[in-house]
Amino acid sequence: MQRLSLFLIPSVIAIVLFTGIGSFDSVGNDSESQENLILLDYDAYSEGINTVLYDADGSINYTLQAESQVHFNDDQTELEKPYIRLFQQGASHWNIIADSGRISAASNESDTASRTIELLGDVEAYSLDEYGNRTVLTTEFLSLNPLLETLETDQLVTLVTTNLQQTSTGMFADLTMDEIVFHQDNRGSYEKILD
Repeated sequence: MQRLSLFLIPSVIAIVLFTGIGSFDSVGNDSESQENLILLDYDAYSEGINTVLYDADGSINYTLQAESQVHFNDDQTELEKPYIRLFQQGASHWNIIADSGRISAASNESDTASRTIELLGDVEAYSLDEYGNRTVLTTEFLSLNPLLETLETDQLVTLVTTNLQQTSTGMFADLTMDEIVFHQDNRGSYEKILD
């Protein structure tokens, strides 16, 4: 009987130690996988997007294309190489390209249409009038409200048309009214085209 207890006690200790070490290992793995889940802060990723957004009348308001997009849990979206086309009366009248972009989170679920799109790096907005004259705005940062069709920047901006070149620090443009207001450090040159 004494010999049996001598064998049973070490066996029970070995089983308890093995079970205890196994439970510590699984607790460590659970905390590692929870740590990895916390680091994952996006819920969608897509490549080659092409989105068409409509106004209340069912007409195309604007289109958005990008090489890729990442939608984050806080409802912001980051874009790589975005290309935006703004429409009026069914025709594209302004086109905007940039290296990257960010779509702000909606203030509430029913307000998704009024999101601001921030464009970063080699931003270029261009338009052609009915006579084929090109207008080009370039800057490093541009904030676009596609619903109101407004552009805004506090960075250096350059406007080039067929016969005008204007630079400024900061600008606000209302594209529906074809009005651009330059803020400060304005410099420009005008060259009349001879017929």
